[in-house]
Amino acid sequence: MLGNVSDLDLRLLRIFCSIVEAGGFTAAQAKLNTGLPRLSVAVRDLEQRLGYSLCRRGNGGFQLTPAGQALYQAAQGLLREIEQFREQANALGEPRREALYLGAVDGLLSLPRAPLPAVIRQFRRQWPQAQLHLHTMRPDELEQAVLEDRLQLGLGAFHHQLSGLRYQPLFSEEQNLYCSRQHPLFAVAAPSQQQICAADYVGRGYMAEHQRPQNWRLRQVVSAYSMEAIATLVLSGTYLGYLPTHYARHWVDAGRLRALLPEQLAYHSGFHAVTRQGAPLKPALARLLDMLIQAAQNVTEAGRATSDIEP
Repeated sequence: MLGNVSDLDLRLLRIFCSIVEAGGFTAAQAKLNTGLPRLSVAVRDLEQRLGYSLCRRGNGGFQLTPAGQALYQAAQGLLREIEQFREQANALGEPRREALYLGAVDGLLSLPRAPLPAVIRQFRRQWPQAQLHLHTMRPDELEQAVLEDRLQLGLGAFHHQLSGLRYQPLFSEEQNLYCSRQHPLFAVAAPSQQQICAADYVGRGYMAEHQRPQNWRLRQVVSAYSMEAIATLVLSGTYLGYLPTHYARHWVDAGRLRALLPEQLAYHSGFHAVTRQGAPLKPALARLLDMLIQAAQNVTEAGRATSDIEP
């Protein structure tokens, strides 16, 4: 039975809620970037502190007990109330000062008409009293942070949609498979599928890359968790890897990177703004989202213009 609710209890409750929202321990691994043993230990510790069972896992899949379902609902209410208290407490000193917690994936600044700088500039002119807190995270981390109310809005390419979140489509980003000048395939005019699939490949550790065209089975031997990390490994000359076309362009122009078979292997990732379902957006956040949607149209137009001038 719980006594005083500690920071440890809140952390265990957040993990438990994430497992429930993911539909089980296995699916929660990617969201929480944590292995099965640690998740199992966290739920076991929570069960021991509470004194009753929360879920059943086994051949029949993941199932909440009646007590587990009731605790999940109670925990959701508790976490929302904690966030509301934090906002109210912060507002007491300056009633008109609203804090917005935003997150975005890395590698967006080189996108033509990159949306965030312009949106922040416009928003600050209209809401000078607002406090903006901007974090850079992986897509799965952004979703989890929005679910847990640590962020109010996330901007990224999400390759699945979680219950409890609202996804607003914004724009798309072209991805190409690259090798560096030091890689053996750089000098091959038209490498074959066999050659490409035999080369070492760096994958994105935070997503299942089901969007790759042709369903080519690339030889993934290492994972990376940011665009800069992938670019570093590709520029080493020992790996192939996908990068956003705009992000890789200055290395391509300098002759350091080359896109491999772009007509066959390029694909587009759809970007979304993600917010939490079930609560109306605050005025400042709603206005910022409107500005982001408008800026995304400019990104799309810039992408079309770039395509028109490229050979």
